[in-house]
Amino acid sequence: MLRNTRPFPLVAAAVSLAGLLFCLWVFFTGGEALCLTDGCTLFQDFRLAGVSLWQAGAVLFAVLLLLAFARLVQAAFFCAALALAADAVLLCIMIFTAPCVNCLIVGTLIALSFLAFRSEAMPREKERSALALVWGLLLVVNAGGVVRDLSEPWSPLPGTEQAAVHVYFSPSCRACQTLLSRSEDMKDAAWFPVPEDTRDIWVISAMEENLQKGMPLAEAVNAAQKAVPALPDFQQDQSFRFGLLRPGMLLLQFRLWQNHAHVLSAGSDRLPFLEFQGLPAFLTEEPAPADTPAVPEEPSSGLFPEMNVAGFCDGTADSPCEEAAPQGSGEGLIDTSGMLP
Repeated sequence: MLRNTRPFPLVAAAVSLAGLLFCLWVFFTGGEALCLTDGCTLFQDFRLAGVSLWQAGAVLFAVLLLLAFARLVQAAFFCAALALAADAVLLCIMIFTAPCVNCLIVGTLIALSFLAFRSEAMPREKERSALALVWGLLLVVNAGGVVRDLSEPWSPLPGTEQAAVHVYFSPSCRACQTLLSRSEDMKDAAWFPVPEDTRDIWVISAMEENLQKGMPLAEAVNAAQKAVPALPDFQQDQSFRFGLLRPGMLLLQFRLWQNHAHVLSAGSDRLPFLEFQGLPAFLTEEPAPADTPAVPEEPSSGLFPEMNVAGFCDGTADSPCEEAAPQGSGEGLIDTSGMLP
């Protein structure tokens, strides 16, 4: 009986074993410990022809491990190449949906097994693998998406995680000021500032200081507006321009970029921008019968009597805010692209 004299591919076998154990761990536990993005939830229960991705991954790594023990490195290299090509397709899908950290880990283990079996199957091959290069580029793009998803919008007020309504506002926006005047009535709302110009950054900075002193939000914004000079004087004062280079102001600008990026990524270019975490309560109210006399409502109720926009800012006009849209106009409906189910 002839004995296989090819050396045992120890590195490839170790990577295959690690991949097998990881896929089994995610399949049986859900992998929530490493689930840092929405993509993990999206792909956790995804099945192709009734087969879970994690089941398929476990079978793949089990086959690679068996081939490694049998020293069939050519066959293992072929299987790993097919798996890496399939993972590249999955990475393309995640670019347009949401990156999955667990999937990226499995993909990395597939790539490592591919390279390990390739070095065993083609020890004299010095050229880099085009497949591995394409996969690596897609991995970098998805890793950037993970970092972006981990960058949550910033609010100077605590307790924003469970808020039912997220309000993105600018202190110089007249329509936003209307909402701010009702902030005491909106108990279950989280507020996220977005600057329209450089002066707004300083207003938001002063607003944050006022909030730390215990001021209500609307009062903090009004006091901040008075503390920062108006536009003509503000533009002539060079101390404000160079003051943006201070570490604290640089950090604030980064946080505000996160907020602005969130509004843009939701498909909106208008402020104020509202996100509802669920069904808005005012949509569940039963309409009054036609013969019922109209009764004036209290300010705390009927916060949104209709769905037409009364005013907004988009940063394109010379003035800080656009004029209010005509009542009943068909244009300018509330942007619902960011409303979550």
